[in-house]
This record gives sequence, structure tokens and C-alpha cells, in this order.
Amino acid sequence: MRQRLILVFILLSTQLYGCSAQLPDKEAPIPSVVEISLDEENDTEQVEVPTEESRDEHSAISAETETNLEPVNAADTANSDEAPPSAAAEPEEGIVTTVSSYSAATGIPSAEVERYAAQVRQQFLKHDWTAVSAEISYPITIADVTYNNSTDFLNAAGSFEGNLDEAFFSALESEDCVEMFCNFEGIMIGENGQVWIAEVLDESFTSQGLKIIAVNGLLR
Repeated sequence: MRQRLILVFILLSTQLYGCSAQLPDKEAPIPSVVEISLDEENDTEQVEVPTEESRDEHSAISAETETNLEPVNAADTANSDEAPPSAAAEPEEGIVTTVSSYSAATGIPSAEVERYAAQVRQQFLKHDWTAVSAEISYPITIADVTYNNSTDFLNAAGSFEGNLDEAFFSALESEDCVEMFCNFEGIMIGENGQVWIAEVLDESFTSQGLKIIAVNGLLR
């Protein structure tokens, strides 16, 4: 009985699909499942050939399987829960502090120091002795003469014109009053220290602002 069942199965398979190997350019048909059962009561064999409906159902299952096997789209990964790498944190902005170039002599900002130096330079070049006298910190010694106040200085200034040293004024003309030399004593105007300015304090150590503290080589 088993041999007959096997023989019938081979014959049916050969008739149904034997020609498929000869058609390479056409899509091979989906193999059908042939069920063979044995009717023990009648001692006969029953062959069940799949219907068209069962073939369609098999095709639908195959198509669904192929769809599920599609590669993952790169765009879908962008919507995943995994967060993208964050950009490097930028450093926090710091507070910029301006340090005076003349901090050895004063805490007054550089721009104000240089403005004042340019003002004093111009007063000397114009021989404006009244303006110069108002900027001097007294007492001051010039050409071995000490002046205790602006009145003393102005009384002597009348005799300056015939005794002025040209080298003094040439040095001031060459001074641009930018990034001048300074130390703990003050700030120098002129290449040889023709004029020195500094922040002056009164008896209570209150700042009186910048003043002329020394004049060198004014007179011959």
C-alpha cells in the first residue's frame, strides 16, 4: 500500500510541475500541496488537489512575508528614541576686565591717562603757562628753583621765554602720548622724562586726579 501511495504522488508531481523547469523566462508556479489519504474502509486512495482559493491564500501570505523583510529606511531611524549626539558645549562668556597700561602708577584707565598727557604736552608746546600752572602739584622744583604755588610759578614764567631749551620742546613734539613709560613714581612724557605726571592724593588720601609732578630741562 505504501509503495502505491508513493508512486501516485510521484506521478502527480511529474504531471503538474514537470514542465516548469523548461520555462526559465516565466515565473515558476507556486508549488501546490497534494494531499493523499487512504480510505481504509474501501481500501482506496484519495488524492486532494488544492483549489484556486487555497493558492491565492498562499500567495497573500508570501507577499506579506516579503514586505516584512524590507530593509529599514534610514529616515525611520531619525525618528527613533535614540537622541543624536549633541554639539560640544560652548564655553561660557567670561567677564572682560580692562587693566590699565599704567597700573604701576595709577588705577586710572589708560585712555584717560593718555588724554591728560596729550593735554599737558599741548600746553607746554603753546607756552601756555597759566594752563600749566593749574596742572602742577606743588611744591615743585624746576631748574633748581622751588615753586610753592601757582602764583610763584606764574611770576617766574615771565622770564622763561628767553631761557627756554629747544631740546625740551623737540622731545615733546616727538611724543605721541601712547603707551608711555611708567613706574611706581609716575608716567613719563618725552623720551628723556621731560615731564612726569602722576595721580596725586591729598592729606586724607583722596585722589586729586592726575597732576604734573616734575619738569626737567625746561630752561637752559
